[in-house]
Amino acid sequence: MYDLTKHFNYNRKEILRKINNVLNKGILELGKEVEQFEKNFSKYCKVKYCVTVSSGSMALLLALKSLNLKSKDEVITVANSDIPTSHAITLSGAKIRWVDVEENTFNIDVKEINKNINKNTKVILPVHLFGNPSKMNLISKIARKHKLKVIEDACLATGAVCDNKMIGSISDITVFSTNPGKILDGIGPGGILTTNNKKIYSKLKKLRDYGRSKRPGKWPVKSEIIGYNSKLSTINAAILNIRLKYLNWYIKKRNGNAELYTHHLKSDKIKFQEIDKGCISSWRNFPIRVKNRNYIYNELYKKKLDIKLNYLPPNHKDTCYSNINKIPKLPITEKICSQIINLPCHPYMAEKEIIKISKSILKIVK
Repeated sequence: MYDLTKHFNYNRKEILRKINNVLNKGILELGKEVEQFEKNFSKYCKVKYCVTVSSGSMALLLALKSLNLKSKDEVITVANSDIPTSHAITLSGAKIRWVDVEENTFNIDVKEINKNINKNTKVILPVHLFGNPSKMNLISKIARKHKLKVIEDACLATGAVCDNKMIGSISDITVFSTNPGKILDGIGPGGILTTNNKKIYSKLKKLRDYGRSKRPGKWPVKSEIIGYNSKLSTINAAILNIRLKYLNWYIKKRNGNAELYTHHLKSDKIKFQEIDKGCISSWRNFPIRVKNRNYIYNELYKKKLDIKLNYLPPNHKDTCYSNINKIPKLPITEKICSQIINLPCHPYMAEKEIIKISKSILKIVK
């Protein structure tokens, strides 16, 4: 779904100089490059604080851990995300309450949030699926009304905009992934958390580094809370500082590719993901919905086209959650997950590639 070779070669010389510089300095975790990236990303998102960690999955876990959730506490989220979203809730010690999604946007259904809030609800965790922002204005209003925290899973939505606000500046905590192939990516696993809450920011910094508020210097430093070893590598931060300069270009190219797909895939047998007014998707992939999806996917796969099925099965149907007493009924989620094929949408695609994929699909769906 992503041409990492083209991506590397686009900034090859600058990247190699940076890596050489970092290696010669001998500081391979945290350090000035990490501090600089956190400042740069905060500025980009128009948010006060930023903390980098070792992966998007760890960022989700640390976000939940920072809120001191108890075993009876519930987190409302969706089941059509990648499995780390649900895993993070389980690992935090809280309970998952999966709710259904909107059929047009594939994102959490606000009406279902309202239906599922109870005395144990503590967090709403919307997922901006494939880069498409959820209805954050409405979700924020619900959270304020019920005194709930909001954690956004924006692992696929770096650079997206919702209600004319940057994703990363809206909620209590927003989580991003910088793993290779994501919208803004390094050369290894990485994650980012943003917040406007100073207390949460301080706790996140402790959680990523064994519970320490300071780095060891002349003397060892005590762990103030139970924490993790989840620091971003300095080399990764150095690459992210380079690529952050191009993030708006990445988003523009991806949106251009999405427009091309929409134009070349005109068929009443193909449905697209809809973007809400006032929002800009970062288009991690370009998802289409088709009936008889498995047959169509198999035929396209035979042609060695760069397509994927994400994410199957939906979280509530996955093997690791088969022991749950009451599996929720999520008819829209299950319907969408049975129909989606994801098409590549990265910024290094040529229009002829998009036309080739589109023609191949149209031949099969007719």
